[in-house]
Amino acid sequence: MEPHEFEHGGARFEVCFERVAEGWIGRIRREGDETAHIMAFPDGPGYDPDDVRGSLIAGCEAAVAAMDQAPPTRH
Repeated sequence: MEPHEFEHGGARFEVCFERVAEGWIGRIRREGDETAHIMAFPDGPGYDPDDVRGSLIAGCEAAVAAMDQAPPTRH
């Protein structure tokens, strides 16, 4: 599946999708940042089987919006 690019809060993001045995993996990377956020989408409820790409994109864009609101963690 082709990567998807989008903008949120003035930053550009790219999502690369990978099909795995259990479902889909989305790797979200902010432009200029080497860190990727990994989203897992298991087969079954959670995305539309008739529009897998659209469902995965919507999930990743929603995740980015939620990440912006979450304070950074400290380890």
